[in-house]
Amino acid sequence: MDLARVVIRVLFAWVFVQALLRISGKRTVKQGDLTSFVVAIVLGDMFDDVFWAEVPAAQFVVAAGVLVLLHALLTIDSFRRGERSWRRGSAGPEGAALH
Repeated sequence: MDLARVVIRVLFAWVFVQALLRISGKRTVKQGDLTSFVVAIVLGDMFDDVFWAEVPAAQFVVAAGVLVLLHALLTIDSFRRGERSWRRGSAGPEGAALH
């Protein structure tokens, strides 16, 4: 595979994932919780497959889109049920917030 095709695939994947991250409302991994970190790791692993054309770009778009959509739906469901993420924590025995 020539360099131009790899560069085009890299740019396509990067722009697509950047759009998904902006839609999800998180700008950095620091703003996320544990499940957001796991989603970021899985997305990162999917990058090389599309870079080297091991999977078609359409398959990457569907897989990444479904992964981010499911993560967003589960986050919304957790919020509606009143569950809190590990980052927000609760007051400990000394009254200090856990982070």
